[in-house]
Amino acid sequence: MCTRRHSTVSVLIVLIVIGGILRFADVGTESLWVDELYSYRQAVKPIHLIIANARYDVHPPTYYIILHGWSALFGTTEIGLRSLSVVFGTAAIPLLYVLGRDLFSHRIGLYAAALLTFSHFHIRYSQEARSYAYVVLVVIIGMISFVRYLRLCDKNTTQPLRLLSHTTLLSYICSTVLVLYSHFFALFVVLAQNIFIILYAYLHRERLRHIWQSWALLQFAVLILFLPWLHILWWQVRSVQRSFWITEPSIWTLLETVIEYAGSLSAASILLPCCILAWIRIRQQPMQSATHIQSTDQRYTLTFLWTDPRLIMLALWVICPILLPYILSHISTPIYYIKYTIPALPAFLLLAAHGLDALDTRVRSMRFVLCCTFVLLGILALRDNYNDWNALEKEPWKLALSYLDKNAAPHSLVLVHDWYCAYNCLYYSQRSDLRFQPIPPERLTLTPSLLETIYQEVPSQQDQLWFIISHATNAAMRIQQRIEQDFRLKHDTTFPSRYRKYMVLDTFPLHTKGLFLMKTYLSHDIRMVLYERKHHDSLAGQYR
Repeated sequence: MCTRRHSTVSVLIVLIVIGGILRFADVGTESLWVDELYSYRQAVKPIHLIIANARYDVHPPTYYIILHGWSALFGTTEIGLRSLSVVFGTAAIPLLYVLGRDLFSHRIGLYAAALLTFSHFHIRYSQEARSYAYVVLVVIIGMISFVRYLRLCDKNTTQPLRLLSHTTLLSYICSTVLVLYSHFFALFVVLAQNIFIILYAYLHRERLRHIWQSWALLQFAVLILFLPWLHILWWQVRSVQRSFWITEPSIWTLLETVIEYAGSLSAASILLPCCILAWIRIRQQPMQSATHIQSTDQRYTLTFLWTDPRLIMLALWVICPILLPYILSHISTPIYYIKYTIPALPAFLLLAAHGLDALDTRVRSMRFVLCCTFVLLGILALRDNYNDWNALEKEPWKLALSYLDKNAAPHSLVLVHDWYCAYNCLYYSQRSDLRFQPIPPERLTLTPSLLETIYQEVPSQQDQLWFIISHATNAAMRIQQRIEQDFRLKHDTTFPSRYRKYMVLDTFPLHTKGLFLMKTYLSHDIRMVLYERKHHDSLAGQYR
């Protein structure tokens, strides 16, 4: 027992070190994109303003409050802001082991921790100054406390109220409140817990009277602590229903979600069958001779685990954050976005780990298959992450603003479309004399009078005018047409981003035309357009 514990700890330490290296590698190379700049803008505010501003966002303010303290210690550079997600992502590895151990076994816990260590999807969002790595961490913590609560329910069937010891009360309530305050889609994980309790009570009716009191008290306590945010959540839901930027998902989006979870199409072709294999147990049984005397030969039978409550729990954990938003996106305002479903990632990996464990039999050939599977998954994960490290996926604001700082005339006016991109310009520009003028948001109709109001910002003596275009809409074209009445185009420089896709190559330039089956993580080019006033041409003709 002691030897196994030491070996488990050693393997976990190796996985944590590898996971930390993979998540920290290349973390500060690319520029902060617009969503990360939003995190930065919130983090530098006082805490009371972070909370006050949260109602205008679609996410709770917990991550921004933590980032506020983190950035005060480690700075607001790319590495300083993103390193918090690196820590959250690395910390999730041993905690997923604990969850897998509590649910199934030490071995399945280690398999799940290994899958998370090399998870391309998790590594990417552990390198972003956004809340997704934090969401995965708190969801795992919340499920650990939920599983331990259920274990107490099984052990104490005669005195249910004694389940509410101080440890159980604090661990479940605190972790669940953290989940609810982490991300909008994390609500579906708590919903999955409640659906499981209903199914569990229905299938084990003799235990219903022993569990409903403690569960109701726990949910009431969670509701009371979540109440301050509930009315803001309702306001946010109503706001999203009026208008939101996400497009309606297709049936291919669900397949794309599985591919994203796996990291690539090739990895999905391995992990998805493992998730299916999780519902099958290969059992070893002795063969019987004609005289009913047990022989030394062995045979293997397949048992389908349809009623295993642990697998049902994982299935609900996967289904609720994925299928429910998908259905809501078709009957109401679309809200389905693949990275929002990341609270379901740990359940997906636990199912895959359970399926891999089914291969771990006493047959040497099956263990060889298991080892080869892990080696192949590791190679695919390293390939996918290597492609990310060598591809420019985020908008190259640092490079674009360096170009502007070098070439802009003193006191130049710079129009910026879309309006929120002006914050990226202010963050990366090293010149204080440049004046960045954001274009009003798209929700304000660009009428001729508003267009003239924007254009009046251009001084009559201004000989040069810069126009930065990213996240372009139709308004950008209309503004360009108005500018070109008085200015002529001098330079149009594009700083391309890339986006990942499957089936052919991993990355390619955004301006490449074509239709592809699955496309993920679309980022935007940055155009730096320089205009020169037209009267220069007439003046030049007068002096000839």
